[in-house]
Amino acid sequence: MFTTYAGLALALLKFVNNLMNFVDREQMMKAGADAEIAKVSAAVLQKTQAGKAMMEKINAMDDKTVDSGLTDLEPK
Repeated sequence: MFTTYAGLALALLKFVNNLMNFVDREQMMKAGADAEIAKVSAAVLQKTQAGKAMMEKINAMDDKTVDSGLTDLEPK
């Protein structure tokens, strides 16, 4: 009878251990995904800020300067 209870307790402990490992893996995967989303969001924000700064510079130029800059971009 002792071996039956011991076997049952061991099976229950293994089940709980597997359940806890599963939950830990899921939390780690979610944390990794959240970190990756944060990195991509920061990169997009930097590019958006750089684009905004560039557009401000372009909008501050007069038409002659813009035309000159675009002409310089044409292949020669």
